[in-house]
Amino acid sequence: MYQLIYVSSAVMNFARPEFMELALHTGARNVKFGITGMLVFKDGSFMQVLEGNEEIIKTLYAKIEVDPRHTLVSVIHEGEISMREYGSWAMTYFNHDTEQYDHIAYPTQVL
Repeated sequence: MYQLIYVSSAVMNFARPEFMELALHTGARNVKFGITGMLVFKDGSFMQVLEGNEEIIKTLYAKIEVDPRHTLVSVIHEGEISMREYGSWAMTYFNHDTEQYDHIAYPTQVL
């Protein structure tokens, strides 16, 4: 099992409808390829965790790197893991730019 975590900066505003569309598309693709993980958006930045087969994750990340919807894509962690951290979640997602998440603190060095 392989895990890759990256951060990036959005080049456009991802309001709730745009973010939900992205998250649903991402989740559908991940089910097809056996990928689990999490996608977070906050203050114009993304953080995504991808888990699955190493070759599939690396192929997907190569596409993510050149996606025009974001820039400054940077891997913050990658490597083997003993088991999935996100179980059966094809892609859980959080848009923390909505008021319902204002009470949650995040390490500024990540997002």
